[in-house]
Amino acid sequence: MNIKLSWIKFIAGTFLIVGSLSLLGCEEKHEERRDHSPKLLVGKPDQTNYKFSQKYFDEGNYQKSLEYDKKQLEVDLKFYKEQSAEISLDYNNIGLDYDELKEYKNALKYYQKAMKIDEVVLDLNSTERSTTYYNVASSYDALGEYSDALKYYFKALEIDTSLYGAFHEDILATYLDIAKVYEKTEKYSVSLTYYKKALEVQEHIYSREDADTISIHNIIKELNKRVK
Repeated sequence: MNIKLSWIKFIAGTFLIVGSLSLLGCEEKHEERRDHSPKLLVGKPDQTNYKFSQKYFDEGNYQKSLEYDKKQLEVDLKFYKEQSAEISLDYNNIGLDYDELKEYKNALKYYQKAMKIDEVVLDLNSTERSTTYYNVASSYDALGEYSDALKYYFKALEIDTSLYGAFHEDILATYLDIAKVYEKTEKYSVSLTYYKKALEVQEHIYSREDADTISIHNIIKELNKRVK
């Protein structure tokens, strides 16, 4: 972290010696050139805290997972600049913990930190950026902030479509989420459009007899009644 320091100096007296002024100027320039960024450690950080967080997350103990993800973040910040993909991953992991704890505002805070880093350090079309956009969208969705949720669902969808084509599980999931948001906001005709897109992907990946395929079919039938 760069810390910019400033000084206010008061000089009293009627007569000032030119040499003293020159020396003062040199000292100030020296201070300005001094690097106040924390020195990063060389090598790779220990991943023990991350392993513990994964263990507790898989067990459903999200409070413990959060504890160890935050510890991992502290360790990683000694090795990586904050504007790095590694720190973005830490922020996403912490966000996921808060998500599972249903603390959506805290989740969103960390997802947004990750998103800001991703937009600087990652390629425009990368799975990591798509994942972060999706996480941001899901938090807005849970908070009932649907316009923001849609904004980021569509950002994730755009990247995933460019990476995977038309038929992929991530695209299926996003179509369903978009459809549900439009359904919750009573925009049934638009919701119907995205449920149909989801159905097409679902049938392509799985089958018409799959339980989830049948479920989407039934939702479409009910929405058709509302639209008519």
